[in-house]
Amino acid sequence: EIRDVPGEITLAANGWGNTAAGITEGDDSITAIFGEIEVPVISDVPLIHNLIVNASARYTDVDSYGSDSTWKVGVNWELTPEVRVRASSGTSFRTPALYELYLANQTSFTGQRRVDPCIRWGTNLEDGSISQRLADNCAADGIAPDFTGAPISATIITGGGLGVLEAETSEANTIGIVWQPDFANLSVSADFFDIKIEDQVSQLGASTIVSACYNSDFFPTDPLCALFERRALDQGIDNIRDSYINVAEQRNRGWDLAATWVTDTPVGMLTLETQHTFQIEDTVALFEDTAQDFNGEVGEPKWTGRVSAALQNGAWSGAWVANIIGDASNYDSFGGNTVTLRGGREVRVVLDTDTVVYHNASVAYSFDNGATVRLGVSNIFDKEPPRLTTLNLGEVSTQGNSAFYSQYDWEGRTIFANLRWEM
Repeated sequence: EIRDVPGEITLAANGWGNTAAGITEGDDSITAIFGEIEVPVISDVPLIHNLIVNASARYTDVDSYGSDSTWKVGVNWELTPEVRVRASSGTSFRTPALYELYLANQTSFTGQRRVDPCIRWGTNLEDGSISQRLADNCAADGIAPDFTGAPISATIITGGGLGVLEAETSEANTIGIVWQPDFANLSVSADFFDIKIEDQVSQLGASTIVSACYNSDFFPTDPLCALFERRALDQGIDNIRDSYINVAEQRNRGWDLAATWVTDTPVGMLTLETQHTFQIEDTVALFEDTAQDFNGEVGEPKWTGRVSAALQNGAWSGAWVANIIGDASNYDSFGGNTVTLRGGREVRVVLDTDTVVYHNASVAYSFDNGATVRLGVSNIFDKEPPRLTTLNLGEVSTQGNSAFYSQYDWEGRTIFANLRWEM
């Protein structure tokens, strides 16, 4: 159950120009039954050294949603003691959380310049600070090229989705092969994955809703455009409904490759390890018939990886790790690599990133009492995030003149120390 009571002024909506909110209150009840079985099917026959099948199922009943069942089936097939094929298929679901269901309506306010991408779209197009698509959509909506924005703030309305939100559901399928030769302490694997999520519960944000509407290939029929309106009097953005919604579908497909080698050397036990993900699809559809594949764009590179080496000698150990973020590009989405500025001057825009590698190293000592002290350096070479064009083109996220994505390091070279004590 949940009960969240705002302060008196907020609850009474007496804070002019500030947030107003009601009491968020509700409860839910969940009952579930789960079962799992693993069966050794056959062994010691040609091409089947060992075959094991496991299966599981869960039935769940949720008061706010209803009931549903999920399942998973997996196969572990050893062709020989060195080669193994593994595969799995399964489903899952998650009902909306209490806060997502019962959040009482809240109102807040924001300036027009923070949410209206059509302000001075004519000048911004000439300056190359917005895309042609955004300008065309603003013009199609009847906004004048020299529109300076409305004087009255936009109202943002948020609330829970009881009776509206569906449960998140997903389906995951994987198949892979593992090689573990007997001549070395080596393991190599390759796995294909295909994951589809439907009806993910999400809150997009007011500025994202308006911006995505006007930058959409589906304008004006994109459902995001129905989540806000403009006032007839001054053409300002009015109520923006930023409540929790179900994202129609997300799909992610690709390959995971990994290898680990452990060997004894004159200076200690050496472990070499590498892991890589090669993404071949990253599709998001906020609503039906609005699917877009972001695979290979900035923030969603087709390749990410990790390479590490660790050496253990008695109580001492050391490690070196390289984290890899592959190159990415938004030129196809943007429709080129140039914009035309005021006066007809054409300039190149930077909407791509090269491969970035962050190097980290550490050394540790383990005491007999269970304590381990580690000292290290992250981002040894003080690598900066990639630089991108900072114009408001609706393509990339920037902070300053740098790519603003969680994959990139914003702290620079960092020295760290930690203590771990296992009792």
